[in-house]
Amino acid sequence: MIPAHSFAKRGMEMANHAFSMKQQADEPDVHQIPPLAALIFLLTCVAFFVLLAAISYTYGHLITTLCMVESSSSNAYVPIHSVEPAEDAPPAYTEDGVPKPNDAEVNIVRTQPITASLRATILHLTAKAGFWARLRGLSVYFVWNFARSIVVGMLSAASSNPFGMMIAAIIAEILLANLHMTWIHVIISEPSPKKWYQRIPTPFFKTWKKIVPAVAVWAVTSQVVTILPMLVTGTFGPMRHMQDPNYDPGMKEAYATAGQLFFAMFLTIALVVLLQIPATVAMVRVAASMLPEEDETIVPFDRTFGGLTTPEIIGGQGKIGIVEAWRSFNWECRRRLLRTVLKVAVIMMATWILFTTVALIEAHLLFGPAFGEMMKSMHGVANRGS
Repeated sequence: MIPAHSFAKRGMEMANHAFSMKQQADEPDVHQIPPLAALIFLLTCVAFFVLLAAISYTYGHLITTLCMVESSSSNAYVPIHSVEPAEDAPPAYTEDGVPKPNDAEVNIVRTQPITASLRATILHLTAKAGFWARLRGLSVYFVWNFARSIVVGMLSAASSNPFGMMIAAIIAEILLANLHMTWIHVIISEPSPKKWYQRIPTPFFKTWKKIVPAVAVWAVTSQVVTILPMLVTGTFGPMRHMQDPNYDPGMKEAYATAGQLFFAMFLTIALVVLLQIPATVAMVRVAASMLPEEDETIVPFDRTFGGLTTPEIIGGQGKIGIVEAWRSFNWECRRRLLRTVLKVAVIMMATWILFTTVALIEAHLLFGPAFGEMMKSMHGVANRGS
C-alpha cells in the first residue's frame, strides 16, 4: 500500500516538471498552483478516501459477514406484561375464556433478523460493543491484508504475468487461512477481553487443515471473478487491438468498445452472484462453525446448523462441510444477503459520485485555469515516463 503523500509528492513533481519545461520554451500564460490550494485539495481527497474505506469495511465486510452468519429468524422470549399492547389489541385469554391481563407467562415474539436492516445492525452493534463496534476487527484485518500483500509480492516478484499474480494470491490466502478465520471470529462474536492474536485458533496446523479447503475455494473464485472478465473481453472486438500501436479506432470502434465494457460489467456481476457470493458464504459459515464454545455470537446463530454438525468431544469434526454450509443458508437468508449487497453497492456508488462532484468543483474553484494545464502536463509527463 502506497501512502497518500507519495501520490501527492509524485503528482506535484510531475506538474512542476511540466510547467518548468513550458517556461523554458518561453510559452505564455503559465499558471502556477498555489500551495495552499493544493494542500486543501489533497486533504479533501484523503478525507473522502478514508470515508470510502470506512464505508467499505463497515457495510461491505462487517455487516455482510454478519448477514452470512445470522439465522434466518430469531425467537425473543419476553414476559407478556413487558410488551406494550396496541390500543385495538384484544386481551390475552385463558383456556376458559377468562381475561388475564396481569399474567407473567412467557410468550414467544418472533422478530425479523437483525441484519435485515443496515441501520438496525449498526444500532445492535453499538449497543453490544460501543460506538467503535462498526470498525471491530479492523486491526486483525490490517494485519491480514498487510501479510497477504507481502506474500503475494514475494511469490510474484519474478513474474508480471496475470496468471502468476493469480496463483500467488491464491497461495497467499491459503497460507493465511487461520488469520482470515481469526478475523471472522472476532467480528461475529461478542466483545472479548482477549487480544486478537490471542484468538488465533489452536492447535494451529490442525485448525488450518480444517479451514483451508473452504478458503481455497473462496480464493480461486475471487481470482476468477477478477481475471476472467478482462481475459474474455480482451479476446474479441476493438479491445483485442488495444496493445497495437498502429491501431486507429474510429467512432464505430468506440461504440463497440463501450458495448464490450458493459459486457464485462454484466459478466462480473453474474460471476459474483453465481460464484463468489456462494463461495464466500460457505467459507464464512465453515469458519463460524469452528468458533470456540466460550465465545458467544453477536447475532443469533445456530451452531449446530440444524443438526448437521457434531462436536469433536463426541467424535465429530467440530465443523460443517462446504456443501452443507451453503445448503444450510436457506433462500430467505440468500435474498436478505443480496438485498444487503445491493444496498451497500448503492451507498458506495452514491459516495463516489459525491466525491467526484466535490473534487471537480473544488479543483475549479481552487486552481482556476491552472487545473486544465495541470491535467495536461501530468498526462504528458506520464506518457513520457511510460
